[in-house]
Amino acid sequence: MPRRITITDIDRSTGRGILNFVHPVRDRSGRRIGTVVAQVDSVRFEQLYNLVELGKGGSVTLLHRDGTMLVRGPGFPAGIGRSFADTPLFREQLPRASRGAFEAYSPINGSAGLYGYDVVEGFDLVIITGMARSVALEAWYGRLWTALAFYLLLALVLSLLAWRVARDTRRQFGLIDMVSASEARLAKSFDYLASIVNAVGAPIWVLDDARRIVLANEAFARLVGRPRESLPGLDENTVLDGAAPERERRYAAVLAHGGTLDATGTMHDGSGESRTVIQLTSRLAGDDGKAHLVNVLTDITERERAEARLAWLAEFDAITGLPNQAQFWRLMEARIAAASAGGRELAVVALVLERLHEIVDLLGHEAGDRALRQVADLLRGASGETAVAARIRGGEFAFMLDAGGGRHEVEAFALKLHALMSGPLQVDGRDFFLDPVLGVALCPHDGRNADELYRSAQGAASGAGIEVDEAVHFFSASRHTELGQRLTVEAHLRRALERGELRLVYQPKVTVREQRLVGFEALLRWTNPELGVVSPLDFVPIAERTGLIIPIGAWVLEQACRQMEDWAARFGRPVKVAVNLSPRQFHQKSLLDTIRRCLAQYQVPEGSLELEITETALMSREQEVDQLMHEIRRLGVDLAIDDFGTGYSSLAYLKRFPVSRLKVDRAFVRDLGRDEDSAAIALSIVNLARGLKLQVVAEGVETETQLAVLREMACDEYQGFLFSKPLESAEVEALLGRSA
Repeated sequence: MPRRITITDIDRSTGRGILNFVHPVRDRSGRRIGTVVAQVDSVRFEQLYNLVELGKGGSVTLLHRDGTMLVRGPGFPAGIGRSFADTPLFREQLPRASRGAFEAYSPINGSAGLYGYDVVEGFDLVIITGMARSVALEAWYGRLWTALAFYLLLALVLSLLAWRVARDTRRQFGLIDMVSASEARLAKSFDYLASIVNAVGAPIWVLDDARRIVLANEAFARLVGRPRESLPGLDENTVLDGAAPERERRYAAVLAHGGTLDATGTMHDGSGESRTVIQLTSRLAGDDGKAHLVNVLTDITERERAEARLAWLAEFDAITGLPNQAQFWRLMEARIAAASAGGRELAVVALVLERLHEIVDLLGHEAGDRALRQVADLLRGASGETAVAARIRGGEFAFMLDAGGGRHEVEAFALKLHALMSGPLQVDGRDFFLDPVLGVALCPHDGRNADELYRSAQGAASGAGIEVDEAVHFFSASRHTELGQRLTVEAHLRRALERGELRLVYQPKVTVREQRLVGFEALLRWTNPELGVVSPLDFVPIAERTGLIIPIGAWVLEQACRQMEDWAARFGRPVKVAVNLSPRQFHQKSLLDTIRRCLAQYQVPEGSLELEITETALMSREQEVDQLMHEIRRLGVDLAIDDFGTGYSSLAYLKRFPVSRLKVDRAFVRDLGRDEDSAAIALSIVNLARGLKLQVVAEGVETETQLAVLREMACDEYQGFLFSKPLESAEVEALLGRSA
């Protein structure tokens, strides 16, 4: 069947319509295998025709060979789609020649006109141009009257007129040639359209009413694993996954009601791999008048895989494949509910690998990930059929297991797990030891929901538990309470300085023999509006561990120097005060600057300030400590070793470091007169100090018996409740006034 041209969707108000070009597609043998349809808005041609200047009453018209008017410029809405087969053009001129010119009366307005026409090669189209006869001959009439008077001029006028007519005719034929070329380009657009469809990445195929493939692009050929040239004419079910009833019902619905329907399903591609696709189906009118089905396929397999991966990652750890914290929490809640309903116990174990980070520090993150996977394999093996292992974060893992066998069974599992994780873990040819620490909590005793239960296990691993072995701890409510209290103290301590809750009291120091006042030791006290009086034994270790001791220690030093300046001004003589330095404070780089500033700001005389340092602070970085202590001494500040005999004592540093006093710890003073060992130790310290020309101060003297023993030992000074409890600054002033 040849190409066919029709016009549809005519707007009677404007004459605008859609030109439909239907072109059959045939295979190499000439057998028709499909149809290509192209649609063009008639306004495109009308705009082109309006560019031709033919004067008033002139026109350019495109007609079908059957006489149907398709396009006219200027527009003639009433004639579009109407047949003009009964006009001279179709009755007389076209039967004689496919191209020519003639004179006739216009079938539209009845006026006389001159016309030129041509048949568009390869298409059933005729294009005709016309000019009103009066317009064409208007100049000729003017010259005719002149020619009556001037005969010789007549021939010239006639020649000029003939030339003008010939030129206009050539222009008309040129226009016809231009329109013919445009129609030829339109034919090429069919091939161009086919190329575009073939270039689309999504599979596209067209079916006829028998579900045979009429047209398919390269993407569809790749999907079904067949050459594109072999697809036209094949039944759809031979290239896709068999007969699909759902697909056939969708086709029937599209043919019956039009529109576009989509559906998601699975199919196998040419390699046999299952794919998830969305198929869109639309209806298309074929050149044979029957409806065709256009299908477009969108492959969403990778998107579904990505969504499945995200869903998996929401519940499992990406590195180890173990359940993550969120999944472990859900499993715990379910097991807790089941255990509560059945009256059974449940145990949760928190496992912390404290040195796992060393693998990353030495070998990098990739090696760390490999180590985590090895750990996960070990934990899966240790889980058995009853326990569930999970990775919480970093080097922290967790277990959940039935505790129906009692605490002994859970303890055996924890010890076995600890032994397993204590062995060497080989990564890149090196052995690493992970130092596992385990905390165990039991439900319902240590928590009634997932959060409480795991928090208890985690707290036990952090130290708020009872030790079963070196690194296995069962949760202890009392220790947990202590932890809570410690955190409460820490929270208030962080605001104590700015709120002015800290103060200094002063413990008098006196000579053993004369009972003469020689100085004071500044002691820190803290009273909080909510906690009341907090013991230094409770808050000083917290301050040391959190680093708060640095600003608090600087405040103590400054307050003591300020008080010394005030007392010196009141009593006209310097008052010696000793201030304790914590190990952390002692190693601060800014310590010397702080001491130097306080001495200068408060005009502290040389020898009035004494700093007490524990043995622990002296035992690390000896060379730096030696230099620091000598620099402190050059500032005119005395140094004393506090709690002597309780640390890792080394007699070498007594000779090396510039200290002037040793303070005997109250632990040795407490039993003087009752325990010969304590007396022997105290006497050894006194004799050692005598040999090194150091003074000795005894702490915590509370009885006359203790004082008598110290006097026999020739101890230099003491402090304690026997002479006086620590005094407020006003009480110190009264004491200084009496001893003046």
